[in-house]
Amino acid sequence: MIMLNKPDSLATKASINPVSRITPVLTVDTIGSYNQELGDRAAQLVKGQEYIARVLSKTGGTAYNVKVEGGDLKGVTLKMDLGAAAQSGQALLLRYIHENPTPTFLLLSTHGKDSGSAIDISPAAQIIGQYLKKADSEGVSTRFEAISVVTHAPNNAQVLAYDLKHAVSNSGLFYESHLKDIVQGNQSLMAIKQEPQNQANSPLAALMSQQLAILENQRMSWHGEVWSGQRMDWDVYLQQKETDSGQQSSFDNKAGEDRPIASEMTLHLPHLGKVSARLSIINGRLRVGILAEQTQTLDILKSQRQNLAKSIEKIGPQLEALTITHHE
Repeated sequence: MIMLNKPDSLATKASINPVSRITPVLTVDTIGSYNQELGDRAAQLVKGQEYIARVLSKTGGTAYNVKVEGGDLKGVTLKMDLGAAAQSGQALLLRYIHENPTPTFLLLSTHGKDSGSAIDISPAAQIIGQYLKKADSEGVSTRFEAISVVTHAPNNAQVLAYDLKHAVSNSGLFYESHLKDIVQGNQSLMAIKQEPQNQANSPLAALMSQQLAILENQRMSWHGEVWSGQRMDWDVYLQQKETDSGQQSSFDNKAGEDRPIASEMTLHLPHLGKVSARLSIINGRLRVGILAEQTQTLDILKSQRQNLAKSIEKIGPQLEALTITHHE
């Protein structure tokens, strides 16, 4: 058990000691005093919350400046009594126990800066690890589950496309990319505030797990109610240039060309049954494959093939191929 002691200077410091008893914090006498500042900082801590701490520097004896961060806490520097074995650069995992009569932490683990074969994990990596562990214990799927209906205008193609884009953009899956856009002046602060990461009771563990799955697999998987009563599975991913057998993929890629971007949508429609659309685009060239499970639906789609091709050519990139086949 470690606790915060009364600071001995006006520097931005606080102190913690692994002791069995708790000593009281002196009463705040002056508005704006360091004691009051420390109390304000302690008020940001959440009981039971785990925090990552990093030993910054030694201040004398067994006291060290330590930066504590995690959760909604952006990082505060405290002065802690860590004993003679502590060293600058050391990582600590703390759990905040209580604030009265003095702020107290439970020391869960330590990682030395130079610990031989031991791995020194950064505070950010440890926080990510905590979220991933929580997501795993909750059985979080790598497929994003939308909780809101995407559009109320399914018959308007332009509105539907805009609403789909908006649903993905505000899902929180690309939150960090949008923070970069703010710095570059390409995103508004108001839009960022609407994303799940800035909402109360947001499923941060699930979101982080799904974000990392997208980075690892280069694939976004989405499931939700695309319009009232109609659900859809949607995957967007980078297509391989070659298949597992070593043959070229559906595109005959030339040297230096990018990998094709693929988009697959699957719906179970009330009258047409299961229908999937698979799109691949590279360097302005588009290939579209439509698959239908019901024979009657397949016949209808084939009869409208020319009209569909003309519609795509009017609003989309160069249509290289359009196929309509039976769903396996």
